[in-house]
Amino acid sequence: MWHPDLSPPTSWPRLKPLVVTLAALLLLGQGCTIRIGQPTTNDGGVFRSDDHGQTWMQKTFVGRQKKRLLTISDVSGVALVFDPRDHKHIFLGTRVNGLWQTTDSGEHWQPTTLRAGRFDCLSFDPDNSQILYTASGSTVLKSTDGGGSWSPVYLEAQPGHIVKCVIVNPLAGNEIWALTSGGKLILSQDYGQRWTVRTTMTPLEPRRLTFDFDGSGRIYVFSTTGGIYVIRDHGTTVENLSAPLQSFSGGSDIRAVTIVSGPTPSWYLGTLYGLLVSHDRGLTWTSIPTLVTPRSVAIENVAVNPRQSDEIFIIAGQKLHRTTNGGTSWSVSTLPTKRIPTLLTFDPTDPDQLYISTLKPVKKKSGLF
Repeated sequence: MWHPDLSPPTSWPRLKPLVVTLAALLLLGQGCTIRIGQPTTNDGGVFRSDDHGQTWMQKTFVGRQKKRLLTISDVSGVALVFDPRDHKHIFLGTRVNGLWQTTDSGEHWQPTTLRAGRFDCLSFDPDNSQILYTASGSTVLKSTDGGGSWSPVYLEAQPGHIVKCVIVNPLAGNEIWALTSGGKLILSQDYGQRWTVRTTMTPLEPRRLTFDFDGSGRIYVFSTTGGIYVIRDHGTTVENLSAPLQSFSGGSDIRAVTIVSGPTPSWYLGTLYGLLVSHDRGLTWTSIPTLVTPRSVAIENVAVNPRQSDEIFIIAGQKLHRTTNGGTSWSVSTLPTKRIPTLLTFDPTDPDQLYISTLKPVKKKSGLF
């Protein structure tokens, strides 16, 4: 979770770009592709723009073994998280190929020890970004060396349930919160050593789990189709904030969430209805006009310039839309990939840079088995 009040230290341990051997390739998982003496041809992985989306570069390089080129151009990204003390250090959570990282804004990628599985979220300790947490399957994992190695700190005991998301309190690094597929909100107050159930919500699929920026300790849960919830009183009070969204047909079908911090944060939602914004923590919503007819095509991705909120990018119908005046007018361009875009985000420190990751379509099995 990005914490805007953290400033970079004077020195920081750097991870060297990894040159992967052919033997190591066997450990990288099925997402790596190999091309002999040629650029990669798969149009997945990660793309970066350094000019506000005007041009794009595929950033998937892992290493070389003689004439063999190793890349992540075939992985499906589901989470892209920036180190709060070093914006060039980025983690990529994938659908099946584990957790990857780069220390140079995507120029080189290297696998972590989590080389398989799905990773939808990752959260940093606010006081030490060498400490971070993630979740996959039924397990919450912790790293104390900047993502180099990981250890389990929680295993969900309920049969058939998994941990959907994990988040650290930005004002109290000892508090680790996690939400399970059964709706249990659990808390550790000692950096993941012991856990308690604080409340049980209606089971939902979270789109985003985030703390309020005002230090109140409120937690907001944005779900895919179940609306928005606020959790107060240290996890004991849950309130459904979805009623104002009912004014927009399809507004509760949330495809993307972007939050711009400030004295009063602004919430931007990409929904089946269209693009919505709230400047009062979900009490009221306004529709931002786009070139897309409401309910015709869902707004699948939203990115807002963290320094100039009038610049907004959305993805709808495999097209990239951009406004620099808060939605008064838009320009439309073609995406750099034919795959399904799953992530669209600004670099939190350098708003000239914009990132996209994609989802590889799952091939349906034919036959009876």
